[in-house]
Amino acid sequence: MIAKIKNVILSLNYWQLILFIIVLNFLNNYIFSVVSDLFDVPLNQGFNDHYTMKEKIVLFIFVGPLIETLLFQYAVIEISKSTKLALKYCCLLSAFAFASFHLYNVFYFSYTFVAGLLFAYLYARGKNQRSAILLPFIAHVIYNGIVFIIQFYLS
Repeated sequence: MIAKIKNVILSLNYWQLILFIIVLNFLNNYIFSVVSDLFDVPLNQGFNDHYTMKEKIVLFIFVGPLIETLLFQYAVIEISKSTKLALKYCCLLSAFAFASFHLYNVFYFSYTFVAGLLFAYLYARGKNQRSAILLPFIAHVIYNGIVFIIQFYLS
């Protein structure tokens, strides 16, 4: 069963893989939202009110994912790989660094650790292609864009 799931995931093209990761990230968000609600702790802190709407869009949807992709996927994984650390541990280290940057509370840390694993997987999956950095960046931009629309326009 697990081998079949692995084969299906490995057979996905880049756009299918990005969509799959985004869906998993929304499932991840839902699970940690439910758990954090049980403890009456907000999952994240959201934006400060001193940003304009344009600044929020640029920072949350584009700048944040770009900087985080370069810092937490590219830099952490490549530096870790250069020390001969196995790729799975490089991805764990990347996810830990990503989550540590989002340390609002234990629930959000846990949620972003899983999200960091998903983005690290995308990076590792595309690493043999020139678009390696684009895979987690595009997934992150699309995910943040959908979250932004839900938070600011649909709620």
